[in-house]
Amino acid sequence: MKAPSAICLKFTGEVPDPVRARISYAFRVFAAIHGYPVVDGNGAQAEFCFVYGGVAPQERSSHSFSVPARYRLRPAEAPPPTPVKHRYANQDHYLFYGIDEARGNPDWLGEIFEWISSSTEMHIRGRDSAGRIPYSGMIFEQYQIPPRKPYATLLMAWMENSFRNGNAGQALPKAPSPIPGAEHIVVCSHDIDFYHVSELSTLKRLIKNLAISCLLYRSWSYFSSSAKLIGEALTGRRVGDYLPAMLDAIENCQFQSTLFVVPRGGHRRDPNYNLDDLLPRLDAAMKKGFPVGLHGSYGSIVNDGTLVRETQILEKAVGKKPLGSRQHWLRFDRHQKLFEAIEEAGLLFDSTLGFSEAVGFRNGASFAFPPYDFRNEKAHEFLEIPLVLMDVCLEETSRALNENPQELADEILRESRKWAWGGISVLWHNPMEPLPVTEEVNRVFWDCAKRQSQNAEKWMSAEQFLAHSFSRYQNAGLLRGVRLDA
Repeated sequence: MKAPSAICLKFTGEVPDPVRARISYAFRVFAAIHGYPVVDGNGAQAEFCFVYGGVAPQERSSHSFSVPARYRLRPAEAPPPTPVKHRYANQDHYLFYGIDEARGNPDWLGEIFEWISSSTEMHIRGRDSAGRIPYSGMIFEQYQIPPRKPYATLLMAWMENSFRNGNAGQALPKAPSPIPGAEHIVVCSHDIDFYHVSELSTLKRLIKNLAISCLLYRSWSYFSSSAKLIGEALTGRRVGDYLPAMLDAIENCQFQSTLFVVPRGGHRRDPNYNLDDLLPRLDAAMKKGFPVGLHGSYGSIVNDGTLVRETQILEKAVGKKPLGSRQHWLRFDRHQKLFEAIEEAGLLFDSTLGFSEAVGFRNGASFAFPPYDFRNEKAHEFLEIPLVLMDVCLEETSRALNENPQELADEILRESRKWAWGGISVLWHNPMEPLPVTEEVNRVFWDCAKRQSQNAEKWMSAEQFLAHSFSRYQNAGLLRGVRLDA
């Protein structure tokens, strides 16, 4: 069956308005990822129509596709139904609402909604030592679900195969990329959490790393690297002044990345620099095509509510409004607080939704998506670019599980490439020096980046990603109130 020019969604039976809104949201995200324009209204201009709840006999035709209606409303403080493992196309799927006995299919749209709306985390009351939703409370830990597979992506591929091929065979077709010649997109970024501003500040950081190498990492290589850097700092090298060399190395790999900067501090866990310290380096980076994004300070969401103000400070300093953000330490306590602050600041993307202590797919998504606004029962007007691979988490996971960091990173990227075109975020703080992580983990970054062509992959900044992909979402009826050139 050739790809339809446009699709629509209809509901049968008594479907409450909040359920209609949530299922429509999941449907539009599916359409955006798989490249289908969505027709609103009665769907008269659509070539195919998805029918949630089944197709009435008089309406059944080759131009309709039935989706079982199994999703159920629940209070925000209530946990999701217990996920049950189901095998399809040689992959494990974890279903919250099971399989419809009459049709033998799941409620794909209800399942997708549970994953990408973050509703599986809304009920978690506990917070970790940094005030974040703890990994221990998430469904991955609670139900021993491996976090290294993108379950929402798998569900979309399952629905796409059933839509196209019916029951002819089990398969998980890959969603087509919006960029000709690039089958997979990686959004590269660097959080500037430490930078050389003085010899004393750098020496303090390196001495701290010596302690970490002994007490936490128990790594001789990290200890010796830190000792070597101390010697270099004492002899005059500006250890930690890595941006010029990093930008040159990235340009040699033929891509650009986004630099996230904290514009104001106030907490001991905020970076060691003042924004003025970095302005010459940031100006040079922007001239090379490396955009600067907002790294919301440690207290900006949980304590202070200052994300809007920090956006204004950064805009004034660099002469251009940042398009997006990521929270320092990935710190937020409630999704709604974070998402509403991002919208109030007028940002077009965020990249905070990732694990602080693991690698993998927090929302089961190997694609970007607008988060869901439960207060107003609609999609938010910005894209979340999920963070799936971060250097410090890779270090921690590799050490805890005794797994090779390169193999771990390769697995995450391979899982993303299999079924969709990406729009996932990779974060290395300083891949030039063994300051945040070991030399071995930094090598992983360069090894992955240099294999773009052999994987038909393109690495790029978040701003470049928006330029390439925004129309996909708007054609599906998302982000319609947003303009990239505004």
